[in-house]
Amino acid sequence: MSKGKLFFRSCVAFIAGISAASFFNVSQPFWLGFLLLGSLWIFLFWLDRRFAVAGLLLISFAFGGLRYQAAANEMFGSKLKEFNDTGQAIVLSGLVDEEPEMRNKSQQLRIRTKEGEKILVVARRYPEYRYGDRLEMTGELKAPENSNGFDYRSYLQKEGIYSTSVFPQIKLLEREQGNPLRQILFGFKNQFQLVWRRLLSPPQLGIFEALVFGAEENIPPEWKEKLNLSGTRHLTAVSGMNITIISFLLTGLLLNLGFWRAPASLVSLIFIWLFILMIGAPASALRAGVMVSLFLWAQSLGRLADGSRVLAWAAVILLAENPLLLRFDVGFQLSFLALAGLIYWQAFFKGKVFKRLPEFLKSSLSTTFAAQVFTGPILVYNFGYFSLVSPLTNLLLVPLVPYLTLAGFFFGVLGLISLPLGQVLSWLLWLGLSGLLLIIDLSLKIPFSHVAFDQVSVLFLASALVFLAYLTWRINRDRGPEFLSF
Repeated sequence: MSKGKLFFRSCVAFIAGISAASFFNVSQPFWLGFLLLGSLWIFLFWLDRRFAVAGLLLISFAFGGLRYQAAANEMFGSKLKEFNDTGQAIVLSGLVDEEPEMRNKSQQLRIRTKEGEKILVVARRYPEYRYGDRLEMTGELKAPENSNGFDYRSYLQKEGIYSTSVFPQIKLLEREQGNPLRQILFGFKNQFQLVWRRLLSPPQLGIFEALVFGAEENIPPEWKEKLNLSGTRHLTAVSGMNITIISFLLTGLLLNLGFWRAPASLVSLIFIWLFILMIGAPASALRAGVMVSLFLWAQSLGRLADGSRVLAWAAVILLAENPLLLRFDVGFQLSFLALAGLIYWQAFFKGKVFKRLPEFLKSSLSTTFAAQVFTGPILVYNFGYFSLVSPLTNLLLVPLVPYLTLAGFFFGVLGLISLPLGQVLSWLLWLGLSGLLLIIDLSLKIPFSHVAFDQVSVLFLASALVFLAYLTWRINRDRGPEFLSF
């Protein structure tokens, strides 16, 4: 077995360890036992390569579980957590560490204290605060509360947030104390938003801002429900799935225009990173950008195995830094599974399902369908809907997303240069967004368009992914050594 294959399998074992620790409450001695067993196995059977490899995989599996437990236990080192739910008002100062999330009657601020601890603050809608503001707050701290089956506490914990404060007294101390580069990026993003808000009106504006920024506060409640029921809610999140599809559709377009693969991949990477910078470089988009960048680089080499290995390496890098992402970050899950779908299913759709279609249409449809193979169960598990019209609506809408994004970027630049010129041409963007809304509306008029679940169990998710893994093995086994050479 080559070193590359051994390293790949070790990465998979590490990810499996994190996954097991994420869903099963296992004590530390369990993982230490696996670590000891793997070490003994290597020591006793060093001359037998198969047993030695098995021992190494056990060690990697144990390290994954231990890394997750270490991250989960970090909350016990929080000093601010000691004041949670005591009813005692405390005074503290900190920096607005992320761009505030605006709501109708409030704003959510992520505050980082000088000691490095983070707090989620729900403040009144006005006055508006921004990234880099240094604030002094007086109020009570509370532990995050779970609701409606959603583990909100763990969701915040993955970001290092263990305390919340609702409507504390706030005093602005200083402005522009954040990272200068991030302040420039947020300023650039805000300029784009001002232009788009002059060019578009609701509901097209709300949908567009959600497509580009993942900001859903301007989407009317009835449209949020329609997005859920039609299986298209993922389109309004800055997720790895969307970034992946955009990059691959753009690469396919460039290839059909006559570009070689390497230049096409380079242009796609440049566009993706300009897009990520334009939306303020949120952590979710940065993680997706890393995975997509590594994957496009591997795909430019033209080998399936390289794509699989790079995907595993990228996942290990991100999970080693924050293992809580695997269970509690939907964006990471969509990134990983969309890329896995492209690796193992794109050739099937291109060569079997859409083989009689023109090349550009075949490439676009195979990319769209392949990216959704593994992500379907994740969307059902997180949003509680199984949309029977989802394949149809996504078939029609997903290919539109990169072009709407490109058009929005282009008209935003025009609007910055000359607002009247941007207004004259922005009707094309309005027309595309109106078409998107019309397709969603019409799809929900189909009888039995969706099935709603009160609660989707982890068992369903695991069973669905295992079944899809089996189908993946069946359709790829004819590739022989290429598919099985991992």
